[in-house]
Amino acid sequence: MTEPESPATRIILVRHGQSVTNAGGRSADQVSNPLTELGRAQSMEFAERLDCKPTLFVTSSFLRAQQTSEPLRQRFPDVPVEEWPIHEFSFLRPEFHRNTSEADREHHVVAYWQREDPAFVDGPEAESFTSFLDRARETIRRLATRGLATRGPGGCIIVFTHGFFMQAIRLLLLFPNATDAELMANFRRFHYLNLIQNIDSLEFEVCDGKIQLVGPSHQTDFTLQGAKSHA
Repeated sequence: MTEPESPATRIILVRHGQSVTNAGGRSADQVSNPLTELGRAQSMEFAERLDCKPTLFVTSSFLRAQQTSEPLRQRFPDVPVEEWPIHEFSFLRPEFHRNTSEADREHHVVAYWQREDPAFVDGPEAESFTSFLDRARETIRRLATRGLATRGPGGCIIVFTHGFFMQAIRLLLLFPNATDAELMANFRRFHYLNLIQNIDSLEFEVCDGKIQLVGPSHQTDFTLQGAKSHA
């Protein structure tokens, strides 16, 4: 007689609620960009509808992700909280973010992506696309490990993060053999075809030490360098 399988650990990645720059405003910098009133309401609504008992909260260091986590942390005050390097992709030098809106930065953003150079660093305190992917790879490894840790299978890990970071996790799982250059060349196309809106979530599970997407992994039939995804 076969033994029943242990329940998988659920991992829910959540994009922060609407921020000031998402709403067209200006923020002092990328790190301290706060939620709007709508963003706070979205965070409350997410906390109220969550259907699992969390075993761990993981949050980005950026203010908007921290604020998004607050209502759920208040609902479950005994759940441990860890801060991981799961902040948004910081590909522009910080001076381009000071007191600017998303529209103000658009020409810098376009110039960065047109280079298609995963090793390029825009300046001090900016990161390359490869460094960004390495953070996402390390997060996948840590989540898979944590899913088998002492809290045991059947847990529910809630991760408060950012849209590009969620896309990187998803692409790395869909196309594990792609090069950084291939992923960069396709990243924005994938992003716009499969937008992650404020407070949207992606669900994964950890089974036998491996993390995998649950449910619809993408909304469109996407190919990368002519190869079908592994979903």
